[in-house]
Amino acid sequence: MQIRGILDKRRYQPQEFLFHETDPSTHLFALRTGYVKLTSSLADGRQQIIRLSVPGQLLGLGTVNGDAYPYTARALTSVTVCRLTRKDMLRVLAENPPVSLRVIDHLNGELEQAQAMIRDLGLKSANEKVASFIVSLIPARGPTPEKLVMPLSRQEIAEMLGLTVETVSRVMAQFKREDLIQTPRGHIHIKDQARLWKLAGVSRRLEIGDRPAAGAS
Repeated sequence: MQIRGILDKRRYQPQEFLFHETDPSTHLFALRTGYVKLTSSLADGRQQIIRLSVPGQLLGLGTVNGDAYPYTARALTSVTVCRLTRKDMLRVLAENPPVSLRVIDHLNGELEQAQAMIRDLGLKSANEKVASFIVSLIPARGPTPEKLVMPLSRQEIAEMLGLTVETVSRVMAQFKREDLIQTPRGHIHIKDQARLWKLAGVSRRLEIGDRPAAGAS
């Protein structure tokens, strides 16, 4: 089966929902451009940020054999995705073993990200947590842009990392003094990627600028 012919390209505006938690799982999404926030509902009605999705990642993979989406996906910027119906995806997996292996690889990546988040919240220092977050903004494929969009507020970053807003602001200011980053309005410019990767405590798959994926925390 040719996948290209059954893909549906869609665009979403900032704050528009791709899907909601517990909605029927009808599509899988390949994120082409933009940032998407994934959240899960707590018992008291609050929304917990699970992670950010960056270009090159897949959304909804955890629902291949499920009936409902396990989280809510909301565009933080203008977003472009390629959608594939769940029915077509299951058929592709059954008929194309190489695609199945790539999907398994993506699912393993999601598991690694979840494990990294748990490790970060329990073991990493505030500086390491913030460095991991900045690294997670880098697109999963292609070269790193000169400036990255900063899609979350300091409050949201703090909630995601289990820190206070004051701590996030202090660490960001320290990184600027140490010439690791610059923070033009609404963006972040990574000036020393090698040092930031080392501080984040994650491994690069290829040399900076050529790697196909970025770890997320």
